[in-house]
Amino acid sequence: MAAAARFGFVARGIAYIVIGVLAFLLAIGTAEHEPDGSGALAAIAAKPLGYLLLWILVFGFAALVVWRGVQVAGARRTGSGGHRAYAVISGIVYALAFWSILRFVMHGRTPTPSDAVARDLTGRVLSWDGGQVVVLLIGIAILALGVWQTVRGLRLDFAEDLRMGWMTHGTRQAAIWLGRVGYLARGAVVIGIGFAAVVAAVNYDAAAAKGVDAVLHDFAGNPFGPWLLMLIALGLIAFGALSFIEAKHRRTYGAVPV
Repeated sequence: MAAAARFGFVARGIAYIVIGVLAFLLAIGTAEHEPDGSGALAAIAAKPLGYLLLWILVFGFAALVVWRGVQVAGARRTGSGGHRAYAVISGIVYALAFWSILRFVMHGRTPTPSDAVARDLTGRVLSWDGGQVVVLLIGIAILALGVWQTVRGLRLDFAEDLRMGWMTHGTRQAAIWLGRVGYLARGAVVIGIGFAAVVAAVNYDAAAAKGVDAVLHDFAGNPFGPWLLMLIALGLIAFGALSFIEAKHRRTYGAVPV
């Protein structure tokens, strides 16, 4: 289980680095693909040995789903209710990534852009009785998650999950800086998605909902947007690099990385 989870961290690192590179290319005006999951898959597939890398992502994200499932099952012994809830949400995200990549590799079905998915889901929920409240609560929850990610980076809370004593001095310093920058960038993107969901709820407008690609485009559209987007892109790449360090040094309890 530990080996599978560590393999999954490698897959997660690859995914974040590819999306970060696409975001950086968007910032400098040379992007050929959208900086989200669908764009990342298309970019990887176009490269030599791209499909081999995609299969690595398939098995890697499958491993992450199993890892989170084991964490949920064992949360009473290893974590609180909050840890279990986060493991459930994270597992669902990894499962969606696994399914999207598998469909792309097996059948060539390009995933729907995250922006379109966000608008479609928001529109469906808004059509329910009380759907506006549901979307508002979801948006607030996503905002809270983004703030938590940001605080986790600022306070270096992520370092508690790493076996810092097993690292060389250089690796420790790299992990600290990669984690700080990576979590700040990740938090900024999640906050942007949550804020858009809140706006969609308040205005009763599903078109206001946004996915990763639209949020990154919004960063690029501001007066200092290209520079800001470059920083966000570098942060996503940094988070991917941190994932590689986690693949080796993530702390374990009962042989299962936390």
